[in-house]
Amino acid sequence: MSNPIVRVIQDFAIAEQLRVDLIGAGLPQDNVVLSPIGDEAGPGQSNFTVGDSSEVKGGTDYKDVFRPEGDVHGACILRVLAQDARQEELALAVLERHRTAAPHAISERGMP
Repeated sequence: MSNPIVRVIQDFAIAEQLRVDLIGAGLPQDNVVLSPIGDEAGPGQSNFTVGDSSEVKGGTDYKDVFRPEGDVHGACILRVLAQDARQEELALAVLERHRTAAPHAISERGMP
């Protein structure tokens, strides 16, 4: 069909409700996927030491030295794969309704 619909959701509760609403609107459960961007363990690609003196480059200063730009803990990527034009319209309508209710939490445009 068309390209997947992809949005970044900054709040997990909103992301989960959005997923439930998309499935409730008739999209297949397997075609609505939430993926975390980061978690409490930090980014998936990290290699750093802890316990060093704060004078050592990096030391224990994860935030300033090791945390990748744009890493937002708790944020999710929502991917929707509509199987036809009707499903795509439904998905976009549900996304717009949620974005209007919480504009700070949902990206207005998709990711490449």
